[in-house]
Amino acid sequence: MVNVLVLGGHGKVAQIISKMLAQKGHQVTSVIRDPSQSPTIESLHKNITPLVSSLEESTPSSIQKEMENINWVVWSAGAGGKGGTQRTKAVDEIAAKKYIDAAAEAPSVDTFLMVSASGSRRTPASWWDKYGVETYQHGWEVIGAYFEAKTIADEHLYEVGREWGLRDICLRPGGLSDDPGTGLVSLGRCKNTGGVTREDVADVAVRLLESDIVGGLWIDMIGGDKKVEEEVARVVRDKITSKE
Repeated sequence: MVNVLVLGGHGKVAQIISKMLAQKGHQVTSVIRDPSQSPTIESLHKNITPLVSSLEESTPSSIQKEMENINWVVWSAGAGGKGGTQRTKAVDEIAAKKYIDAAAEAPSVDTFLMVSASGSRRTPASWWDKYGVETYQHGWEVIGAYFEAKTIADEHLYEVGREWGLRDICLRPGGLSDDPGTGLVSLGRCKNTGGVTREDVADVAVRLLESDIVGGLWIDMIGGDKKVEEEVARVVRDKITSKE
């Protein structure tokens, strides 16, 4: 059993991750912004405790308190397009970096998993086909501020992981859907076209956390034709990364 801090706890992916972790016997603290969201979080599982805290207004001291006795940190937070460019930067970049730094300094924390996005990178991946490149370019044209903020946070997590020895995992799904999980995915250096269910993203996240994966891996993800457990095992075994 480990203690897990899930940030952005009311989000759809975060709720599924929290429930999966709790069902496996882990103790989850779910950070939410609105007190009215507490009943939803409490109803997920008895091992999940809501914690009301504003990521934007957090301070180093308040974050340190949240991370007391925490082993794993899961970032699944985001502005969600609300509040414009300024809030996107405040949550997806600035707040994320504060929590990454705090996790690295917290004595009990050894793992930080970032739920990111496959488009958060400076240039198109070398293995993408023209459709993948076009999808990437269109994404930056439409929600460039979001991808910029996520890219900066992802890069910061990687740098902090190398400096502090934090086991940093960057999970980078494509377009998300609320369809039931399929249990079939493509991980690692996969295509940039095609969607993936939130349930499958959560399943992969939990499996990665519970694996002996090394830090520093960027793992892209879409729906595919390989079983989740096989793909996770392959990525962990071969240390596959989509970071270039």
